[in-house]
Amino acid sequence: MARTVSTILQSLISKLPTGFALGLRGGILDTLLGAVADMFSTTETDADRLVLQADPRAAVELLTDFERVLGPDPCGRDLDPLTIEQRQRLAHQRWTGTGGQSMPYMISIAQKLGVAVTIEEFWPSRAGVLRAGQPLRREGCQFVWRVNIPGLITVTNFKAGASRAGQPLGSFELSSIECELRRVKPAHTELIFSYGDT
Repeated sequence: MARTVSTILQSLISKLPTGFALGLRGGILDTLLGAVADMFSTTETDADRLVLQADPRAAVELLTDFERVLGPDPCGRDLDPLTIEQRQRLAHQRWTGTGGQSMPYMISIAQKLGVAVTIEEFWPSRAGVLRAGQPLRREGCQFVWRVNIPGLITVTNFKAGASRAGQPLGSFELSSIECELRRVKPAHTELIFSYGDT
């Protein structure tokens, strides 16, 4: 924690040699030492702020450096206008991504991006195990994972008086999380996405 200017000044004065010439307070020497103490205090404050910049989730001044080191986002999310908080989340997710071929890893990726998802896995139907009312599933469906994403869909409807001729009656924009999860999924799996309440 950064010290105050007065604390640093008292520390500098205490390190002066004893004697009549340097023992008087309030003169030119104290003014010079006060300027040095001010510089030390500013340096310590800047060092404290720099410690916070080491984490992409809190970085503001060094956020562009994190983004430069990480390079362009493979999913192109950095091309969209993002808020500082979204840029911090994206940089943290990319900076700490260690890789993994499991559902918990994919769920943790989504959490780092600020989305709580669940993933369902399907298994083929087997005689002797299947009960009445259960859906029939073919062999190979165990490689299909359904990612349930609550919300994250932007719907734009045509509005009389606000929209103009030539505009579509409705459109929607899917979440950018799809690209990231498809990029890190195990190679033998296929992802399908379910939006809305899960």
